[in-house]
Amino acid sequence: MNEKNELASETGAAPAETMIADTARAHAVAPAETMASAAARTHIDDACESTGDRLQPERYGTAEAHDIACDVVIVGCGVAGLYCTLNLPSTLSVVMLAKTTVGECDSMLAQGGICVQHDDADYAPFFEDTLRAGHYENRCESVDLMIRASRSIISDLVKRGVDFERDQAGNLRYTREGAHSRPRICFHGDITGDEITSTLLARVRELPNVRILEHTCMDDILIAQDDGEHRQPQTRCCGVLAHKADGAQLRIFASQTLWACGGIGGTYPRSTNFPSLTGDACAIAARHGIALEHMDYVQIHPTSLYSARPGRAFLISESCRGEGAVLLDANGNRFTDELQPRDVVSAAIYRQMAAEGTGFVRLSFANMPKDEITGHFGNIYKRCLEEGFNITREPIPVVPAQHYFMGGVRVDRNSATDMPGLYAAGETSCNGVHGKNRLASNSLLESLVFAQRAAWDMCRKLGVKAPIAQTYPEQPCGADAQAYKRLCAEAERKTHESATQGKPQTAAQTRPQTCPQSAGQSAMPTEPRNAGRPGSQTAAQTCPQNPSPSDTDRTASSKEVVCA
Repeated sequence: MNEKNELASETGAAPAETMIADTARAHAVAPAETMASAAARTHIDDACESTGDRLQPERYGTAEAHDIACDVVIVGCGVAGLYCTLNLPSTLSVVMLAKTTVGECDSMLAQGGICVQHDDADYAPFFEDTLRAGHYENRCESVDLMIRASRSIISDLVKRGVDFERDQAGNLRYTREGAHSRPRICFHGDITGDEITSTLLARVRELPNVRILEHTCMDDILIAQDDGEHRQPQTRCCGVLAHKADGAQLRIFASQTLWACGGIGGTYPRSTNFPSLTGDACAIAARHGIALEHMDYVQIHPTSLYSARPGRAFLISESCRGEGAVLLDANGNRFTDELQPRDVVSAAIYRQMAAEGTGFVRLSFANMPKDEITGHFGNIYKRCLEEGFNITREPIPVVPAQHYFMGGVRVDRNSATDMPGLYAAGETSCNGVHGKNRLASNSLLESLVFAQRAAWDMCRKLGVKAPIAQTYPEQPCGADAQAYKRLCAEAERKTHESATQGKPQTAAQTRPQTCPQSAGQSAMPTEPRNAGRPGSQTAAQTCPQNPSPSDTDRTASSKEVVCA
């Protein structure tokens, strides 16, 4: 499916538009009116007055704008957008936007797997592994929530049809990746992201209250002035302004808006990301004064398949090294510990490449059984064959590539931004889980946990009942609470030491910045390389700125879960 989408993109073919509702109604007719969408319509006049000319982008002149009203608009169709949708009740009308096709999202590309708290004793080790990888700059409350929600998330994915690998007894199999102290990663071969995302997409397509608009690009948000606390006026988000591939404009009015539109990899010459991911939400946030955080925290993955051809880099999953693959220099010798955090391994590879004067190092699968290579890593095996390498017989050339963005739009524990009515989840957001460097296979879990929390908060704001209740307390209990206090203190101590002794250089800092600046030039957003073309969006903010997996889900309830 991914290869077909890539081919369509390269040839300029546009796959048929996906829509749950009648395609002909997408531009001109609003969804069935509900309590919240009726409220959303009351913002239309205010929003038009507040946004003024921003509702008519200059590049499309006087093109007619079509209005859509809904309860929730979600920008992005990766796991964060899809899972938020699935955690909203069917009484709410939802519109989802895909910048290109629903298949062109980085969630589809995730190979290694998804982390889960292995058992009750794994809370502290999982927490500490995440902190260590993130240089202890993680937001501890977010790490805690992610870990304690992980088992209910895996249970829910299984119920929705996600097929994780299992052992002969029928129990979940776990693999290990770099910087993990133990195996705790659920997986589906080496295409876990495709399995999860495709399954969630199939479930969303079954919902009669959801529309998916492909080839629909967000240009801005719609805003209105409301009375906030103490009747002070406040700016609130009430939807998005977008355009179709043919230039038709859409004003999508909604009571709640979620940005789940991915990272910034499309602005890099070598990235494992799709080229359409150009930091659009960050650029819009900057224009509206919405808080951004850690915009310079960019992860470089150690191993992508070396190729002299332009285009998206093919990732060689870190789980390969977790299962025994090793990095070799030009003489066939190991030169680093492959299971260190990604930034450390990437930096070691760059040093080795510089010492040898080469454009790559080598990854050997010689220590891995052939059936493990062709089974667990079947997709990687086939792709390498297509490139002329048989990984069962020879090492392959690998080189680091931009992979993930730890910064983004700052959100709280419920994925809410500092603008009322606006949420962000997935790689678009920065909830602080990953700190300065992401631990392997935490991205899918973090996206799902905080997309679900966004949905729950939307339901509270709209006065409706969520279809799935929260099954974990808001605060850690018992032994977890003790571990949490200890680890937070450790993180505070480490960050203090780092600030006083000088911060360690990461792999992201060993390479040139994406947006070089002249002396005295401010760190402002620059145009992505595809800006201004049909299907592209406005300037992207890419430069730095000064219970167990078998538990049964309970019926939705408005009561908060508390420690027993």
